[in-house]
Amino acid sequence: MLTYREKLETVESLGPSEIHSTLSLAIRNLMLEQVTGDVEEETAAVRELAARLRREVPFFEMNRRDPFRAVAGIDAGSQILPLASRRYAVISALVYSLPSCSRFFLAPESLMFPYTLAGDRLKGVVSVRREAKLYETACSFIEAHQEVGLVLVDGPLAFSNWWSMTGERRDRQRLIDAVNRFLRLCMDGEIVVAGVVKRPSARYLVYHLGLKEETDLPDAFLLLQALRPGERTGVFSPRAALRRVVRVAPFMDAVCCPIYSFYGRFSRDWSIPPIRIDLPAFSLGYLDEVADYCYGSSLWNGIPLPIMRADEDVRISKRFMAEVYAEIVGRVGRRTGEVSQLAPYWGEGKWMGA
Repeated sequence: MLTYREKLETVESLGPSEIHSTLSLAIRNLMLEQVTGDVEEETAAVRELAARLRREVPFFEMNRRDPFRAVAGIDAGSQILPLASRRYAVISALVYSLPSCSRFFLAPESLMFPYTLAGDRLKGVVSVRREAKLYETACSFIEAHQEVGLVLVDGPLAFSNWWSMTGERRDRQRLIDAVNRFLRLCMDGEIVVAGVVKRPSARYLVYHLGLKEETDLPDAFLLLQALRPGERTGVFSPRAALRRVVRVAPFMDAVCCPIYSFYGRFSRDWSIPPIRIDLPAFSLGYLDEVADYCYGSSLWNGIPLPIMRADEDVRISKRFMAEVYAEIVGRVGRRTGEVSQLAPYWGEGKWMGA
């Protein structure tokens, strides 16, 4: 066995490419052993939990049908432009309507943040304002398009306690006000509403079933093992489930209408977990119609078509931001002859085109 000094001398004798190759191999071996070992260790317990879910949770088959004449999908996007002096963020939201394939959006917003604001706080502010922008855009759309029958929102209506602690107080209040205004508009206009959570990580169903102490796995992963393609769970109350475990649910309490949820497996792909659908109480009478529409239109990655289209159109990519940054550099250079104030944050130069 090599001593520490001999190992160090061996590494020092390698060239940069060989060192990278050796490190890559070490990382590969570590992850291969770790993930494989965890899967093998947990397989029996996961199978038992999946079987238990099929015994204790009502599952229902869904049909592929289109019971709504006019449907709108709403999504929001954000991206951060990091300069050496400060960070800028941009947020936007868009409504995609079917069958007209039309788009509706409000003016996007830009935000400036100094580096005295920590990165995690910045992400929280952007997240809360992005969601508020989404619901404000939805309100404006509803006021101008009362003929819509179903509105699918890309995001939750059942907000976890994280939302009550992130961002600034005024931003959280802005989000609550926007959500409540949107729900009231839809209730008054007799418009069906559903929140589509594409990547759910919550454990509301685990809490609902009293399994918190038995597993640390999220709802969606367990239901991937238990639900068959084309099946959904019965509805349950995320608020009641959360209060059962942590006693408080301040953000859910602030929403003006009770919210209920179900999970549906809309894809046969083994790598796509079930999606959570949140419904306000006034839309529960259309539970089957919403589930069937989401299943019937989920032809790409298990995501309902209106949400997929809205996501594609509102997405703000790093490539797009790099192109905008290049134009900013050009404009500032022409106007002032000095571009050093646009120096990118260290490490970001390549993707920003600097």
